Amino acid sequence: MTPGIALAAPVQDVQLGAGASLSSLGQLSPAADVAGFERAMAGAVQRLDASSTSAHALGMQRFVQPLDHINAEAASLGQDARAAAASGQELTPGELVNLTVRCQEFMFHCQLTSNIANRTSEGLQQLFRQQS
Repeated sequence: MTPGIALAAPVQDVQLGAGASLSSLGQLSPAADVAGFERAMAGAVQRLDASSTSAHALGMQRFVQPLDHINAEAASLGQDARAAAASGQELTPGELVNLTVRCQEFMFHCQLTSNIANRTSEGLQQLFRQQS
């Protein structure tokens, strides 16, 4: 024990349950209690594994969701551009402006997602530096 550090309460002040004494603290419980404890722990571990797996899956789904949105947006733009090219007709000024605006909106979403990813990465790096 380090000099200068006192115990929170003297041993005689420690409150024990009914029928308990300081000499009985180191004794094992009956076998039925130990078996029940082991069953409870096994059930808790299984529930913990199931919940952590679903939590990881949900976290990854949320992480990938913006990228899926960007991918769907790019596919939609590509389809519309191919359809316009396949029609053989020139685009009207309104269609050209609409396609241009949608492309700029797509680029904005890409830049926004990239900025968020970079900020998150920087924050995690700073957190690891602080903890080391």
